[in-house]
Amino acid sequence: MAENTSTGVSTTPSSCFHLLDPIFDKVSERFLMNLVTAIINIIASPFAVISNVLITVAIFNNARLRTPSNILICCLALSDILVGLAVQPGYITYRLMENQHRSAPCFVRLIYANAFYICCGVSFMTLTAVSYERFVAVRLLARYNNLFSSKRVLKYVAIIWVLNILLTTLQWVGVTKISKAVHLMVWFFCLLVSGKTHVGIVWVLRRHRLQMQPQQTINENIRKQREARISRRILLIVGVYFLLNTPVLLAKMYHQILQQDIKTYNHFSWTETLAFLNSCTNPMICFWKNRQVRQGVLTMLKTICCYN
Repeated sequence: MAENTSTGVSTTPSSCFHLLDPIFDKVSERFLMNLVTAIINIIASPFAVISNVLITVAIFNNARLRTPSNILICCLALSDILVGLAVQPGYITYRLMENQHRSAPCFVRLIYANAFYICCGVSFMTLTAVSYERFVAVRLLARYNNLFSSKRVLKYVAIIWVLNILLTTLQWVGVTKISKAVHLMVWFFCLLVSGKTHVGIVWVLRRHRLQMQPQQTINENIRKQREARISRRILLIVGVYFLLNTPVLLAKMYHQILQQDIKTYNHFSWTETLAFLNSCTNPMICFWKNRQVRQGVLTMLKTICCYN
């Protein structure tokens, strides 16, 4: 993304495949912001990779944890791992080389730009799927097993990844602007759907709380309470995600769809970094709010320490 937003672009033919050549004539104006955000990402990147790997391994190592909701969380964690392995290192290299050499290698720009669009697309779609899964769980109890099972959710996850890889690949066949516009519209649509879905979840949970009667079966009350706890945890994850990612989405839409320039490209540096930090917040929320996942991670760490 930074190849044509954070540094400006030239109108001359590109020397890096489908990416427009950046202009570095105003680097001095963003030198400090580049340095600060690069340092933040240097610290956050390894934490994002390690924490999300622990969450993913803990869930797939425990059959009890391989629920549809947790599998979708694993999909989100895999996206966050890719952010820590590719997007953040690409951002760090890009910013530091921009400050030092007024240039950035083509392969760095390619890794950063393509990984960014894949990861953001996967995250937005996965969170929408998580939101809908929770809505079905609390609102359409009888239909839940028909719509969501572990095997079916794995298929949904595969479709999400393939779809975003294909959308990003379109940039290589000469339809870069169309591909980016489609990505942004899909992300915005996911934002609207997730917001509406969670309003419905909150309404249903409130109604369930008011309807809990002594004459209801104990199992029914326990199930409603369990689904409510899971839904509140998912609501927190989705809320934090959109809080951190909405600024960069709005900046991108303002710049690319409306074709309006932004006075200072520092806006892109801090909004992108804010979005990247979400790769650290997701595993922390999951570890904090999900007791079973927390126990799985701690057991795995104890096993590793004892083995060493």
